Amino acid sequence: MTTPIRVAVIGAGMAGQAHAFGYRTASMAVSAPIRVVLDTIADPNLPLAQSVADRYGFAQATADIDALLARDDIDAISVALPNFLHADVLPAVIASGKHVFAEKPIGRTVAEATALQALADASDAVTGVGFSFRRLPGLAALAQAVADGRIGEVHTVRGWYYADYAADPSGALSWRYSQEQSGGGALLDIGSHAIDAVQFVAGAISEVRNATLRTVIAERPKPAAGAIGHGASTSDEVGPVDNDDVALLTVGFASGAIGQVELSRIAQGVPNSLGIEVFGTRGHATFDSIAAGEFSVFEDGLTDAAYNGPRRIFTSPAHPYFRDVAAMPGGGVGTGYAEAFTAEIQEFLRSVAAGTPMDTDFAAASAMMRVVGAALESSRTGAAVVVG
Repeated sequence: MTTPIRVAVIGAGMAGQAHAFGYRTASMAVSAPIRVVLDTIADPNLPLAQSVADRYGFAQATADIDALLARDDIDAISVALPNFLHADVLPAVIASGKHVFAEKPIGRTVAEATALQALADASDAVTGVGFSFRRLPGLAALAQAVADGRIGEVHTVRGWYYADYAADPSGALSWRYSQEQSGGGALLDIGSHAIDAVQFVAGAISEVRNATLRTVIAERPKPAAGAIGHGASTSDEVGPVDNDDVALLTVGFASGAIGQVELSRIAQGVPNSLGIEVFGTRGHATFDSIAAGEFSVFEDGLTDAAYNGPRRIFTSPAHPYFRDVAAMPGGGVGTGYAEAFTAEIQEFLRSVAAGTPMDTDFAAASAMMRVVGAALESSRTGAAVVVG
């Protein structure tokens, strides 16, 4: 019989709710059964915490994070807070000795991420980071196809993340629009996922050759107290936006491949699309999260020229994560972004149960952050920057 893992979530905003959903559905796993005890949602906004606890079936809510960390019966904690709070909260969570699953990014700067990685490295507990897109069966299958050499040696890569959550100029001036509080606009908020996905598929980025960052909506109305998410504000008082709405990066890879990463949080009509296109010496592969249940692969020479084109492949139990997250485990049923949160929490809890590291650990978060840091420096100087 599997040992139950008692869990808590710190942060009841959008990301915290996604983690709560992941814990709620983690027991769907059939490949390695998981027993989860949904204990506490913690947030300074206690009514919000209580509403999230009620929605996802957690036993209780609290506004007292220190008391939560002092409890001996909590095994694992998710931390899903605004970027500027991670550097304050994560050290205390790691010091408590509990297993930690943190929402990306773990820090606003390379220095913050590196310091937090050092704390995680010194801990005996499992410390993971939520790069959720890696857990989509289609993207995971594409990465495996590239790793298996099905498209030959990769030479060209294009990654993107288009979203429209910030396209409305009346969207409230939350912490996401402050460079100091967020560490980056589109470059970090959604770019963290795209950069990680590109490195997951094509290997380490070694150089940012050029980075162009642009703020299109220069000011926004100030938010109402306690507001969460990306909703509009009716306030007449406005403030400046001082980070990027759009980011375009030209990058080089340690393998010798070259690529581009395109990011926009104001892509009208494209609500949430992370994608990657990889060209190799014997084929190419494509994935777009807007159609998360499928991916495309072309392999040169599989059949005669009249019929050899890209193949549209629907995800199925033959692909990573699918059996443990699909509501009906049959090919073509389809999976989406919600299942990615289930899969990442399952992966975290499996690591906790086995006492083994996660592949998306704090080192992976630092590797992503070094690319962001190089992009910010390249944008400031106009020069190419080696990723340190």
